Amino acid sequence: MALEWLKQRLNQPSGNRRNDRIDAEVLMIAERFSRPPYRGVVYDEVNRDWLVIPDYTLPDRFQERHCDLLVVFPETYPETPPIGFYTNKRLPLRTGQFDPHATGRAYYGAPDLTDQGWHWYCVHMDMNASGAWQPQADHRRSDNLWTFLNMVREVLTNDF
Repeated sequence: MALEWLKQRLNQPSGNRRNDRIDAEVLMIAERFSRPPYRGVVYDEVNRDWLVIPDYTLPDRFQERHCDLLVVFPETYPETPPIGFYTNKRLPLRTGQFDPHATGRAYYGAPDLTDQGWHWYCVHMDMNASGAWQPQADHRRSDNLWTFLNMVREVLTNDF
């Protein structure tokens, strides 16, 4: 994905609030994930249904150092956050065990993409809890794709 192309697209809103919001949030994270050691981001430029971060750097607790990370945007995004995320391989911990949140098959209404080679990682936000997902009209304010990716990093780094 060329950042210049996406910047131009933002200057010509589509009128679809969900698509325009996802475009803006993808651009917001793209610059960071386009710097080494990352290789940028790839996303569904037609329907805005998914985003892939190739060669996502994993925390030290995993045997593997990198994976492709997939985020699937729900139809009701940004009001509803993504349900979990996906990796392109099973990720054993350094101990040889697997993180119990790396279930492989999807639950809670997330799409099951095992036939496409994706492994689901169970993490979801309790929409009824205090401090739950509350997106603002301004995509640069919480909650947004950064909020979700920060949660991804947190669950990959820590045992819960």
